[in-house]
Amino acid sequence: MYANLKADDVLSRLGSSLDGLKGPQIKKRREEFGFNELPHKKRSLVALFLRQFNDILVYILIGALALSIAMPFLAGHALTFESFLDAIVIGAILILNAVLGFVQEFKAEEAIAMLQKLSAPHVRVRRNGGEKIIESRELLPGDIVIIEAGDMVSADGRIIALSHLRVNESSLTGEHAAVSKEVKMLRGKMPLAEQHNMVFRGTLVTRGSGEYVVTSTGLHTEIGKIAKLVSETEFPETPLQRRMKKLGQLLGLVVVVLSAVVVGIGYLKAMPFMDIVLIGVSLAVSAVPEGLPAVVTVCLALGVRRMVSKNALVRRLDSLETLGAVTVICADKTGTITENRMKVKKTWTGGGGKEGGEDLIAEVMGSCNRAQWPNLGDPTEVGLLRFAHDRKAKRLHIDNEEVPFTSESKYMQTRHGRKSYIKGAPEVVVRLCDSVNKKEVLDKNDEFARKGLRVLAAAIKEGGKTKFLGLVAMEDPPHQGVKEAIESAKHAGIRTIMITGDNIITAKAIAQQVGIEGDAMTGQRMSTLSKKDLKKALKHVSIFARVSPSHKLDILAALQSKGEIVAMSGDGVNDAPALKGSHVGIAMGKNGTEVAREAASIVLADDHYSTIVNAVREGRRIYDNIKKFIVYLLRANFDELLLIMTVLILGLPLPYLPIHILWINLMTDGLPALALGMEKAEADIMDRPPRDPNEHLLSGEWGRLVLAGFFAFALAFVFFLWQISHGVELIEARTTTFTLAVLFELFLAFNIRSRRPIWKIGFFSNKWLIGAVCVPLLLHLALLYTPLSTFFRLVPLDLNQWGLIFLLAFSGFALFEVLKLVPSKSR
Repeated sequence: MYANLKADDVLSRLGSSLDGLKGPQIKKRREEFGFNELPHKKRSLVALFLRQFNDILVYILIGALALSIAMPFLAGHALTFESFLDAIVIGAILILNAVLGFVQEFKAEEAIAMLQKLSAPHVRVRRNGGEKIIESRELLPGDIVIIEAGDMVSADGRIIALSHLRVNESSLTGEHAAVSKEVKMLRGKMPLAEQHNMVFRGTLVTRGSGEYVVTSTGLHTEIGKIAKLVSETEFPETPLQRRMKKLGQLLGLVVVVLSAVVVGIGYLKAMPFMDIVLIGVSLAVSAVPEGLPAVVTVCLALGVRRMVSKNALVRRLDSLETLGAVTVICADKTGTITENRMKVKKTWTGGGGKEGGEDLIAEVMGSCNRAQWPNLGDPTEVGLLRFAHDRKAKRLHIDNEEVPFTSESKYMQTRHGRKSYIKGAPEVVVRLCDSVNKKEVLDKNDEFARKGLRVLAAAIKEGGKTKFLGLVAMEDPPHQGVKEAIESAKHAGIRTIMITGDNIITAKAIAQQVGIEGDAMTGQRMSTLSKKDLKKALKHVSIFARVSPSHKLDILAALQSKGEIVAMSGDGVNDAPALKGSHVGIAMGKNGTEVAREAASIVLADDHYSTIVNAVREGRRIYDNIKKFIVYLLRANFDELLLIMTVLILGLPLPYLPIHILWINLMTDGLPALALGMEKAEADIMDRPPRDPNEHLLSGEWGRLVLAGFFAFALAFVFFLWQISHGVELIEARTTTFTLAVLFELFLAFNIRSRRPIWKIGFFSNKWLIGAVCVPLLLHLALLYTPLSTFFRLVPLDLNQWGLIFLLAFSGFALFEVLKLVPSKSR
């Protein structure tokens, strides 16, 4: 056991040193140990394909397929290719749907793997005597890893140096209290929970800092030995999936009820059994929007891809929908609203701190510092290190980090020989000093803060006395475009609340710069309020300063109790509960901890507030487009059902055969539906209030659905009835009615694009839709004017027939465009 060896002996046994592994060692060990990762259990391709059939809509089609196969046998017909044509087409559609779903899920798994690679955990190591950042999967036994609060331990290892290091090992031991670590050798065999000089993969550094030498990687780590932690993780069912499942159940119920009606009517009218079966198959396929599952999947996948291009990595699909309903964005000031690129703007040596001047302040700020030159570490620390470097200040070696900086302590103290250096929040540091003009210091602090500067104080402790040295004021300018993004969110009915650990005056100054309106409150004041009073205060307070991560949870709980849908940003370990508890947790990709990223549903690649607003916009666009193509697909099913039920009751022949309905539902409707999923956002998408998260998927769309369905039904029924009453052959009447349905669907796709008239958005502005309409039209011409017409039981049409069909189909398009001009509450 490495725990029973001295740190030097462990390094020797692993062939390493404090300078880390050397180049030749790395290559040799990579060949021997491979990568530091647990094998990902890939889903069986066969299981993935078969899973595509596990859907109630598919079950209905399988039933229709079985009936279509049985029909020639039951009727005693000759078993020809043509007699099985319906069954062949239904079977082909089932296979095609399964292949589409299979390919999409397979690509989705690859995409998820790529996203995991993009957001892979990184670690800070020492190799060849220098520090660098590498992916955790690249760790090898013998590597020297540097850790601090907020890091996940990426491999098992023996601690060789530390400062106030505490680690939460609950993932291994079940004990949630953080464990204090030590360097000294242990004696005897001990359980994991008592190996205080070791760290283990998957555990969390909660305090302090340290270094460890990697002893085990991959499957050889303790966590790698636990099978339950290697089990495959499944994504939870999203609200959209639940709504789609309910829609499928509703359609299934419709098929069952209508089938019972068909049997009843057929029995009363003494209809031939085969006619009843044919009508039953027609009803089944007309009730099912065959292309819907594939279209929804593709639309979501494209949405995720678009978000990646906009610097937002979506980790949970349900967040795509929830984004559209967000009413409040709680954003961290540092990094999200501001650039998190700190630069010392001014220094001040008053308040009794003139001795030593700026040079000593620079030495304190550069020495009492965990960052590494030139830019490795916390942005504030890097900015202070750059300040010290520019002043040519000495950087003293840290003998002991006596007080590590935390959100609770708000200061840091390090020992350098006989003296200690202190830096931290001015109001905290002045309380530690023996000789200081507190009023003068705090007044100067307020003056800097009013200019939007972040202020830190410096002090030195020597000979038992602590002396105040002065202040440094750092500038962290707002991100470009943040003010406009906050204004855009406001227009969209979304309130922005800024949360920061900074001084309240600094917070108010930054809020004013970026256009956040409202009162300000400190975490200290917040702690004195009851839940009821905090809830009341949130009506007018939009700026929270000097808050701790626990305050974030209180703010979140109060907002959610008011019925708000909250997007919460965060980057620290202690932010994880708030990120997980919010409706949409947003972690920082550049400066966030691994724990925060794991708890979040969205990770910002650029840590920018504007990206949150862009993600909200994209979420609204995706939800809008899903509603559009669902209305488009269901409308076709609605009029097909009405038409078939009407001719059944009236005892008329079927205007469509099952293969015609399948063609409309999949080939004619499928591509335009996909193109509707790519439609640009509506011009007013960020001027609307957030939607109700509990609203029905078709909320506000029933009117369009029913009106379009009834109009299409009436048009097709009258046209079909007129033809057969004037002696037109049934095959010709079916061909013209089928062609009318196809053209009506293609025109309707342009109506569905927007609630605004087509001339306002541009007829050709969705180039995908132009192509998606042309392809089905060309395929339809192939059905009519090639040998395929025989198999589909169609006949060629002349120009007069085409002219009449075009006018009838265009009348629907024109009517719906005119209706858009009528004022409506839903618009």
